Amino acid sequence: MNFSKPISKGVLVTLLLLVGLHVNVHATGPEGQPTDSKVNLEEVGLEGANVLAFGPNNVLFIGDSKNGVLHAVETEAAEVKDPIPYNLMGIDAKIAAQLGVEPRQLVFNDMKIHPVSQEAYIAIKNGHQLEAKSLIAIVSPMGGKIRFLDISSAPHTQVSIRNKVNPEYYFWNDIPASTLNITDIDYHNGNVYVAGLTNGEFASNLRIIPYPFNQEQASVKGIEMWHAVHTQMETRAPIRTMLFEELNGEPTLIASYTCTPLVTIPAAEISEGNHIKAKTIAELGFGNAPIDMVSFMAQEQDGSFDKKLLVVHKNRGGTLISFKDLAKANQGAGMTGFSMGPEGVDIFHVSTGNTMHIDNQNQMMLANLKRNMDNGGVDLVSKLKGSYLRLSDFIAEYNFPDYEYSEGQMQTKKFHDMMKPMEGYPNLTSDQKEK
Repeated sequence: MNFSKPISKGVLVTLLLLVGLHVNVHATGPEGQPTDSKVNLEEVGLEGANVLAFGPNNVLFIGDSKNGVLHAVETEAAEVKDPIPYNLMGIDAKIAAQLGVEPRQLVFNDMKIHPVSQEAYIAIKNGHQLEAKSLIAIVSPMGGKIRFLDISSAPHTQVSIRNKVNPEYYFWNDIPASTLNITDIDYHNGNVYVAGLTNGEFASNLRIIPYPFNQEQASVKGIEMWHAVHTQMETRAPIRTMLFEELNGEPTLIASYTCTPLVTIPAAEISEGNHIKAKTIAELGFGNAPIDMVSFMAQEQDGSFDKKLLVVHKNRGGTLISFKDLAKANQGAGMTGFSMGPEGVDIFHVSTGNTMHIDNQNQMMLANLKRNMDNGGVDLVSKLKGSYLRLSDFIAEYNFPDYEYSEGQMQTKKFHDMMKPMEGYPNLTSDQKEK
C-alpha cells in the first residue's frame, strides 16, 4: 500500500477537537442554525452545468454542454487551513430538502473543491428531462452548511463555443450529441481548454479559449489516438477527463477516454488548426468509462515522497499511477497493438467504488462524492491520501474489541487512528501503546 505523509500528534489532536463529527451532519444556515427555508430555483438556476473547474484567482469555470456555453464566475471565500473532513451522509436529501424536491430528482454532474475555502461546488441537474435546469450547490466542510451559487449577483462573464456538434444527432435514440459539446475543461497558462465534440470528420476536439474572455477562440483540427481494445485509430469519441502536468520536463495534457485508453499530448502541439496524434501510453481496462483524474503528492512506506495520478472510473476501482512510471511510458513510442488492459504502466488498484466524483480537498484528503450502496443515497465524505478508503465502510477483524495490532502493524495502526476521527468515530481511536 502507498501511504501519504503520516499525521503528527498535533494534527491528530486538531482533528479530534475540530472535527467532533457525527455520521449524520445537519445542513445549517449562515448563522449556524438549521436551515428549513426553501430555495427559489428560478433565482439560482442555470440553463445547464455539467463540467466544473477552478482557474486563476479562484474563478469558477462552468461548462454548459447542452447550450455550448462556458461561464466564468468570480468567487469569494474565507480560507480554511485546518484538515477538516467531510462526513455528510445523505447530502442528496439535504440539498433536495432546501430545493423542495425529491432526492431522486437530482442528477449530480460534477464536483470541484474550492482551492481556498475547501467548499465543495457541486453541479446538479434538477430533473432527468433534457430541458431540466441546473444549479451549483456549495457545501462547506464546516458543519455541512449548504448554499447555492447565484451567478446573476456575482461578477460573471461567458462565451459560446464555436462549431458545436449537430444537435439533431442522438446516441442510443434519446441522448442528444449536444450533451458532449463539453466533456471536460481545464485551465492552463492563460487558456481554458475545452474537450468535447464538434462537427466534422475528426469530431473529437480541443478548443482553446483565452481567459479573461475576449473575441479570440482557437481549435485544433482534430485528435486521433490508438484505442488498444478497439484495435483502431479513433477520431470521434471525445476526451472524458484530463489535466495538465509536466512529463519529462515538458508541459503535457494527460487525458483518458471511454474504455479506457490513457494518452498524452504535449501542450505545445495544442494550437489552432493543428492535427493532433495523441500517444496512448496505457490501457486502463475495457468496458469502463473514466470519471475524474487528480494528481497529488503522497508519501511511501519508506518515507519517500512520490507524485501520483489517480483516475477514478464508472465501472472499475480507482487506478493509482506514479508519475515516474508515467514519464517512463511517455518516453516510449506508445501502444499500437491489442490489449484489454490494464497494460502500459505499473498501476495500483485503490478502493474508489461507487465514486460519482472526486477532487483534491487539501494536502491530506480527497473529497469524494459517492453513492451509498446500502441505502441508495449520495454521501459527501473525505478519504485520506495513502489509504484511499473509509474504514467505516467495512466491518473487519480490526473492529473486534480484543484485536491487538502486531509489532509490524504500527504504521497501519497510525492510519487507523487518523481515519477514525476523520470518519466521525473519535471514541474508537486505539489507545494501544506503540511497541
